[in-house]
Amino acid sequence: MSNWEADAVKHAAQLLAGEYYGDRPEERLDEIRDRKKKRAARLCRKLRCNKESVVLEIGSGMGFTSKWIAPEVKHLYCNDISNSFLEIARKECAGIPNIEFARIDREPAHFAYPDEFFDIIFADAVFIHLNLYDIYWYFSEFQRLAKLNGKVFINIQNASKVDLKHIEPMAGMYRDNRDSLKMLLCWNTAAAVVSIAKHFGFAVIKKGRFLGLYQGQTVDLLFRKL
Repeated sequence: MSNWEADAVKHAAQLLAGEYYGDRPEERLDEIRDRKKKRAARLCRKLRCNKESVVLEIGSGMGFTSKWIAPEVKHLYCNDISNSFLEIARKECAGIPNIEFARIDREPAHFAYPDEFFDIIFADAVFIHLNLYDIYWYFSEFQRLAKLNGKVFINIQNASKVDLKHIEPMAGMYRDNRDSLKMLLCWNTAAAVVSIAKHFGFAVIKKGRFLGLYQGQTVDLLFRKL
């Protein structure tokens, strides 16, 4: 079972929001939804989504971003490793006709979609939890799944600016339960990730904090398949 399974909305909100919304994020869901709505709008602009775009979202969580992306594109395929998140997301996005949900059964992920199927692939606040080996195999799949000139968006934790205020509590969690590793922040360098992406035929279009995340130690990366 995935460490991202939640037994209630309260638990799911805690997993999704981390410490950013305090100890009781389930009481701030409308605030979280509003922030995700604004972020979805920025994502659509940066990725140049349109009514012809077939889009893959990796790590759809509770569906708060998905519900705003779907109306802007032709079809949105949402994938997550958590059955409980998918159940919540389906309810959150109920009534939206052009959205589908599927579970990622194993990692590094292999997706049951045809080759060169997607115009856009994005994973927001997901690759901040992945190590370089995971990222390598995800880009191997992206090479297969993305159309020519298709775009891929991810963000990572910036290893050149490690903040001990994040390291110390997570180091304690890791010591007490090494199986929690997937839930912790994982620091990487943009140079390493860009090198992997290039190996699989992607060119970096933009990097920096052009979308930003709640933590201040992130790098956003946008790629195009050559």
